[in-house]
Amino acid sequence: MRTASQTPQSTAAFCAAYAARMSPDQFFSHGTAAELHQFPIRARGAQLLHVSVAEPAHPPQARGVKGHRLAEGTAVVTRNGLRLVSAEVAWCQLARELSHNELVVVGDFLVRRKRPLSSLAKLRAVVDALGAVRGVRAMRRALEDVRAGTDSPMETRVRLLLVAGGLPEPVIHFAVRDADGFFVATPDLAYVKERIAIEYEGEFHQTDRRVYAEDIARREALGRAGWLVILVISDHLSRPQFVVRRVATALRERAAL
Repeated sequence: MRTASQTPQSTAAFCAAYAARMSPDQFFSHGTAAELHQFPIRARGAQLLHVSVAEPAHPPQARGVKGHRLAEGTAVVTRNGLRLVSAEVAWCQLARELSHNELVVVGDFLVRRKRPLSSLAKLRAVVDALGAVRGVRAMRRALEDVRAGTDSPMETRVRLLLVAGGLPEPVIHFAVRDADGFFVATPDLAYVKERIAIEYEGEFHQTDRRVYAEDIARREALGRAGWLVILVISDHLSRPQFVVRRVATALRERAAL
């Protein structure tokens, strides 16, 4: 029996063990597939192995296993030797478990800048194919807020926080150039007209000396180019109005320059 405290690594090990006795028509799905695809958010009910079959086969019944029967033709892929639903399908299967922001965080993760698992076009195609099933409205709303090219889930959370606070949506990874046209930096988020850069600073930015030194050099370069840099850390996300006020004040002040 799996436990709620298991890590993605132990999930993969449990799946590999179970796969040895899976029939050829079975595959992992729902929260289990989400973990195997390494989604940045753990689905509720992830303490069970979710195993599916396509109609009209009968779903598996076993201790610690939640069986499902999915529509024939559901996209199935192989990852590290395990059969599971595609990343797009797994995302949609979480529609009734995750909040709007969580769905957007996962959507951004799927179409991230480096090594994306999907594309906006693929996500849109899968959502459009859902029809009138439960959760489709949540997926459509989430898809409207998904943006390609992000670097981290926390960056997504900051963007959503600012928009929820009534501020304009910032630009993702805008390439800042100096007066001579030379490249300066690509901040996480930017208000281009006001020349405001918003950077999310994770713990590794402070503990890794090389990263810390690079961050200092980048902020100084942005400052010389006339940009204001606003730093956001994890503690700030529990005080969204604090972040919104800082950015709103900066927008007003920069607009008056």
